Amino acid sequence: MPNLSEALLARLTDPTRAAAIYGDLTELAQARGRLWFWFAYARTLFALTWRFMLALVAATVVAQICGNSFHLYLTHTSAAWRTTNGPFLLNSMGPLLAYITHPLWFVLPFAAVMYGTRDRFVQLTFAVTVGATVAFLFVPFASLACSIATLAIAVSALFSSTWRRPLTALLLTGAAGFLAIAAVNAIGATLLSHHPDWRTSHFFTHYGAMMIFRSSLLLLAFACARVHSMLMERSPSGRTPARFGHLD
Repeated sequence: MPNLSEALLARLTDPTRAAAIYGDLTELAQARGRLWFWFAYARTLFALTWRFMLALVAATVVAQICGNSFHLYLTHTSAAWRTTNGPFLLNSMGPLLAYITHPLWFVLPFAAVMYGTRDRFVQLTFAVTVGATVAFLFVPFASLACSIATLAIAVSALFSSTWRRPLTALLLTGAAGFLAIAAVNAIGATLLSHHPDWRTSHFFTHYGAMMIFRSSLLLLAFACARVHSMLMERSPSGRTPARFGHLD
């Protein structure tokens, strides 16, 4: 049974590779000492996780910018043409589109940093994100056209052997994001409605919602990495490469 240090490596890469890495570090530590072992172990963890951490920061920043830009857009545009003159179908789907676009604004930059722009999952996510965002803007005719085009892309991908896996990965990631945001918001609403003490109420009121939202994004990042590893990174032998970073 692997110890905690090896088990952590196994979570970041496959168990066979983790055992080899840990075995090499342990063998070299016999001559170089335990202090060297822990420094080398820390460097290994960084090598395996730096891309994930960079993707997490980039995605958080981009999602925040997109969210702020959308609120600015709503503030400086007339509500009349977004409701009365807009297609009724899109207006009635506003809450659903919000739950779709907000995770996509996070997943797209996260996946782009993690897997590169040539990855089919990233390319499909980009197309769906653009279409869903324009639909969420409730621009007459343009939003309806983008909604139809996005649905057409999804249906085409479903019947394509090349794009079926990326579509499945995107749907599973979107479902995980939907559930994560809904669950964390539900838990947060319960916590924020019960302030145990007046000295902590200010903290929960002003920072609780932000912490809750960041927690849902972290869960979404792990879900995206896990789904991509399962569906997009399997080799013909059935093994998967490192889940987060790249260790040469």
